[in-house]
Amino acid sequence: MTDAAGEPAPLDLPPALRLDLEEAAAHPEIVVVTDPSPDLLEAYGLEEGLGVIAVVSGGAKARVAALEAGALEVLDPAQPEAELRARLEMAVARFRSRLHLEKVRDELDKQAVAMERNLRLAARLQRSLLPQVLPDGVGLGFATAYLPQEFVSGDSYDVRALGPRHVVLYTADSVGHGVKAALLTVLLRTVLAPAGADGAPRPPHEVLNELNGYLLDARLEESPTAAFCYALFDTETRLVRLANAGHPLPLLIRREGEDVTTIHVGGSGLLLGVDPMPYETHELQLRPGDRVVFFTDGADPEYDGAFAEQLRLHAGLSLEDQLAGALGAVIALDQEGRPEDDVTAVAIEVVGEVRGEARARPRAPQAADADPGGEGVS
Repeated sequence: MTDAAGEPAPLDLPPALRLDLEEAAAHPEIVVVTDPSPDLLEAYGLEEGLGVIAVVSGGAKARVAALEAGALEVLDPAQPEAELRARLEMAVARFRSRLHLEKVRDELDKQAVAMERNLRLAARLQRSLLPQVLPDGVGLGFATAYLPQEFVSGDSYDVRALGPRHVVLYTADSVGHGVKAALLTVLLRTVLAPAGADGAPRPPHEVLNELNGYLLDARLEESPTAAFCYALFDTETRLVRLANAGHPLPLLIRREGEDVTTIHVGGSGLLLGVDPMPYETHELQLRPGDRVVFFTDGADPEYDGAFAEQLRLHAGLSLEDQLAGALGAVIALDQEGRPEDDVTAVAIEVVGEVRGEARARPRAPQAADADPGGEGVS
């Protein structure tokens, strides 16, 4: 313990208190000074993470001046020894605890920044798995929407040409949100096998049966599940074959009218990963001008058919405008402009019969692609 000039303290202190002060000063973040000048206390105050215990002998006025100059605690030898020792102990404990909390907070802030950076990267990677081109020359027009609630999404979709006359598409919704749900959609996309060994398209129910069996056999932690709607479109016959696993049923908009009707897929069953029940394939004949909209439950947040009604109200518009207008009318956004649930939709329109090998056209850019966690409709 030193005085303001760095010399041994001249104050006559009780031995126990002196020992306590020496122990306090042994902490690198604690400095004990005797009768310090205001300038000295202010200088110590400039040192971040340093607490000063001032021992003063000038009475109440000197104690107040030391506190105003930034001392952590001020002790007057004229006060009772037991009180001084208790105040010293509490002051040191409070200051060290504060420094520890600040250190923990700084570390958590660094971790939060790193986590956000990693989530943004994960969002870009997840979007890279979405179709970057949509099939062209297959007699279908397409519109898609992909709006994650968080950086990464438990929703996913795919649209791809399968050989010269077939197009497969699906929308999927893993139960939950965030990273775990997103990883499940990536897993399902990885194991999905739309074609058999001979290259021929597999029936939709067979595809879902295989995905269901995979999840059941994998015995993943917490038994993750997912809703999945899978469709196979024949470009020559305009026949679409569907199978559904606990997913919102797609909507049909016939060219002849504005009515929007639910496609009641026979055998629509439980979510994938719940039970080894078999799924069924449902067939639907489409005609030029017909539209079918596949969507996850985030597009119908109240489960009241509002999305179907908005599609009806936006009938007569282009496919893209109809989908965008309907979604814009039903999706609730939070203060950050994100939907309250992951939202994915894929709409198709039969535009005519075009034979020959399927080609690919670039997918229209989505606003969501430019900013992970944003939203977009194409």
